[in-house]
Amino acid sequence: MIKVSTSIPYGNACDVSIEECGNTATVYFAASPSDGPQCLWFCFRIETTRILKHIKLVLKHPYNMLMGSCELSNILPVIRKDGEQWHRIEKTYQFHTLPDGRYQISWILNNPGKINDIALCYPYGLPELESLLQTSKGYWKKDIIGVSTENRPIIRLANDYSSAGTKKPGIYIIARQHSGETPGSWVLDGLMRHLVTLETKDVIIWVIPLSNIDGIEKGRYGKDYFPFDLNRSWGKKVLRHENLVIQRDIARWMERCNPVLGLDFHAPGGAEGKGVYFFFMDKEKPVKIKNKEFLWINLIGKEVGNEYMLSGLKRNSKPEGDLKNMVGLMFTCYFDYVLKIPALCIEVPYGISNDKALEIKDYQEIGKRIAIAIIKGIKV
Repeated sequence: MIKVSTSIPYGNACDVSIEECGNTATVYFAASPSDGPQCLWFCFRIETTRILKHIKLVLKHPYNMLMGSCELSNILPVIRKDGEQWHRIEKTYQFHTLPDGRYQISWILNNPGKINDIALCYPYGLPELESLLQTSKGYWKKDIIGVSTENRPIIRLANDYSSAGTKKPGIYIIARQHSGETPGSWVLDGLMRHLVTLETKDVIIWVIPLSNIDGIEKGRYGKDYFPFDLNRSWGKKVLRHENLVIQRDIARWMERCNPVLGLDFHAPGGAEGKGVYFFFMDKEKPVKIKNKEFLWINLIGKEVGNEYMLSGLKRNSKPEGDLKNMVGLMFTCYFDYVLKIPALCIEVPYGISNDKALEIKDYQEIGKRIAIAIIKGIKV
C-alpha cells in the first residue's frame, strides 16, 4: 500500500494519484496555489508498506507554475528517506508531452524508504532557526516583536541592542517574504552562523528570518498573494499587519545605529539556474543611493564569486508600487525611497547554480561569503 500525505511541516501538494506495478510505483502530484495566484512550492510524504525498487515522481501542470522561463531540468527536488538527512534527488529528469500540448516532468526516486519526504528545495522553518540559535553561543538574541495576520509570533534576531544615538553602523535583514523561497533562508543561515564565528560586535545587525510565518507554517508559496503580497505592502501606509510590525522595528533599529544597508533574501523562478543575482531597481532612484548600492553589489559579487554568482551581477527593473504616495512598495524600495538607505534584493536559485547542484552547505557558503563582504564593506 502507498499513501501520499501533506500532513507534515510545510506540506503542499494536490491533484494526487498513484499507480502501482510490481515493485515500482508512480506518484502524480501538483503544487497547490493555496488561495494564491502563483504556485511553485511543494512538500509531501510518500509512505509505503512494502519494498519498492523505485518510485517515479510526476509533477503535473508545471506550465502553471512560476518557473522563470528557464530550463526545467534545473528543478531538482530534495528527498528525505526514513527520517535521515535531506539530499538532492538523482538527476533523472524527464520531460513528457501530452497529446493536447500540455506537459509533465518527472524524476526517479531509487531505493525509496518506507517514509519518503519530497520537497522543491530544502525546507527551513522554526526548527532550523532554533538549531541556529542553539549554536550561536548567545550571539543572537531572540525577540517577538509582534504577531502575524493569523496571530503567529514574528521573530526578530539581534546581535546588539545598544542605546539610542549610537554611531555603530547598522544592517537590517529580512527573508521569506514569499514563504516558499527557502534558498534565501539557508543563505541567511550561513551568513548568521559566520557572524557568530567572527564575533562581530562593531555592527548592529537585526534580522527578520521568517517574515511570512503564516505562509511558511501552512506550506504556501506566498508569491503575489491575495490581497497583498508581503513584498508589495511597504510604504508610508502599510497594507499588511506584518509590514506594520516590521516597519516599527526598523524605526527602533534606526534609532540605535547609523543605518548603512538593508538586505532582502529571495528565490527566483523555480527553473532559474544561472546563479545568485541582485534584483536591482534603478529607475528614478536617488543617485547617491544608487551609487552606494553599486558599491555593495560589486563587493558582494566579487566575494561570492563566479562559482555561485550570475555573470553581470544584476538585473535592472522599474520599481513597483506608487512612488508618488509611497504605498505598495517592495522592501528595497521602502529603504531606497522612504528611508534613504541602500538596500539589496538577493535572489538565490532553488536547485542549480552554473551547473552545480546546490546543497545546504553551498547555500551556507554563499551566506558566509556575503557576511565577509558586508563586514569588509563597512570597514572600508
